[in-house]
Amino acid sequence: MSFPAYHPHPANRPAPGHTAPVTYVLLIAVPAIVAVVALRPR
Repeated sequence: MSFPAYHPHPANRPAPGHTAPVTYVLLIAVPAIVAVVALRPR
């Protein structure tokens, strides 16, 4: 009896459904930066 070669999954992959904190930071920061640029007096 033979088994296929064992290939472990990389440990640094986030679990499905888990969002990195960087995503939340970008979701807040990008619209704020755009608003500051749009409202800056010319």
